[in-house]
Amino acid sequence: MASTQKPGFAAFTIGCVTLADALAARCLLRADQAHVFVLGRPIEWVCALRSRFGLPCPTCGLTRSVVMSLHGEFGAAWRMAPAGPVALFGMIAFALAMLALAWSQWAGAFQWEAQARAWIRKVTPIYAAATVAIWIGGWAVGFQAALAAR
Repeated sequence: MASTQKPGFAAFTIGCVTLADALAARCLLRADQAHVFVLGRPIEWVCALRSRFGLPCPTCGLTRSVVMSLHGEFGAAWRMAPAGPVALFGMIAFALAMLALAWSQWAGAFQWEAQARAWIRKVTPIYAAATVAIWIGGWAVGFQAALAAR
């Protein structure tokens, strides 16, 4: 049997890669209210919608919010874009669930594995829907504040 066909290999790989991505982003990126920094250098991208019309797009602040969350600045991240910390928490929870699923497959805990798979299938779409609602709600609040400031 090839190593990619061993029980738990895919779940283990997904969990490890997801956590490694988060760790790499935490090490390489920093953020403040205005910029994301890669290895100390600011990314000078400007939102086209905000620069043209003075109104935030639905993704304005989301990258900064995720990076702030990676560094434990949850309050600032929530104020920037509420979906950032929520999405990061979901990503880490998903990675840990994949690692737990891999462990259950390696340990032969097949009854627990079935329960874990069912739980992941039920919770993931609910969490995704809640994250999208928070994302759109956060953008709507920011959009309303930008309109009121005009």
